[in-house]
Parts: sequence; structure tokens; C-alpha cells
Amino acid sequence: HHPDYEPFWAAAEDLDFSIGFHEGASSGMPTVGVDRFEGRGARHIISHTMEMMLACMSVIWGGVCERHPKIRIAFLESGGGWIAPWLDRMDRHFDDQGFNDSGLTTRPSELFQRNCWISFEPVEGSIKALADYIGPHKILWATDYPHPDGFFPGAPKMIMDRMEGLSAETKHQVMAGGAMGLYGLN
Repeated sequence: HHPDYEPFWAAAEDLDFSIGFHEGASSGMPTVGVDRFEGRGARHIISHTMEMMLACMSVIWGGVCERHPKIRIAFLESGGGWIAPWLDRMDRHFDDQGFNDSGLTTRPSELFQRNCWISFEPVEGSIKALADYIGPHKILWATDYPHPDGFFPGAPKMIMDRMEGLSAETKHQVMAGGAMGLYGLN
């Protein structure tokens, strides 16, 4: 949300480009929290989710989404279950005048609804709850192909199994509608 990036956000909006955030942990990049753990698994858990939480806060709380109402932003390959409590926390601070130093005029959850999408991995158990909370049209899914920890070729079936009991329309929105909205497809 730094002012130096304003030309980038404006161009993305003007050109109708979608922006996808993807975290990458490497020794060449600072990554929040990895200094607290030695193991690869713990660092992987922290780096992907926490960096996406910070990216989400930056573009929402930092005003990018409010200044650019047509911009489309996705938070990718970090899991999706964190978004509900994160939006709740930002809304709570927006509503509290003692904490609201954002300068926003629109609640963070409303900005997310208008401008943002999030991806889920096929093993996540929160897809049904989040389809209800943020809307199935705001969900993307991923196989993580060709990474060895990916879910290929069985990802579509895994996602469909997780959505058992949901309506055909909700399933369609999760499987295709989210991506169509993010990328401006019809």
C-alpha cells in the first residue's frame, strides 16, 4: 500500500488486470515469523499463511481496494481458512474509533467482498463454512501442480467431496465461478 506502488495499482485497474499474491520463502526474502522455527514444515506453515494475511491487510487496511474499486486481487496458495477471523478482526478495529487509523470509509469485509478472492487447497475442511461466510463466488481452488506436496490429479474430486451437501450452484461457483470473476471471464 506504499504510495510508491500507486501507479502499479492504477495501471492494474485501468488495464483490467487481476493481481495474485503468492508467498515465497527463501533466504533472499524477509519472511515474517520464520526466525522463530528451525524446521521446514513450521516455516512453510508460517510463511505462506502469515505473509498472505499481511498482504491482505496491506491492500485492504492500507486503502488500495478503496482507492481502486475495480481492482481484482487474489490471495493464493496459503490456505483459505484464515480469512474469516482476519476479516472479523479488521472489521472490529474499523468499528472501534480507538483503533481505526486506516482512513477507510468502507468496512474491510465489504472491500474484500468487492475486490478480493482467496484460494483453498483440496484438503481444507473449511470450504463449506467459508462458502457461506465470504460467498462461493470468492473462492478459488488449486492443485499446486507440479509441486511434490500438490494434489494432482485428484484435486477436483477432493474439492467436490468436501462440498458434499451443498447446492449445485454453490459447487459451480467454487469450481468455476470464482476463477471466472477474478479473471473477468464469462
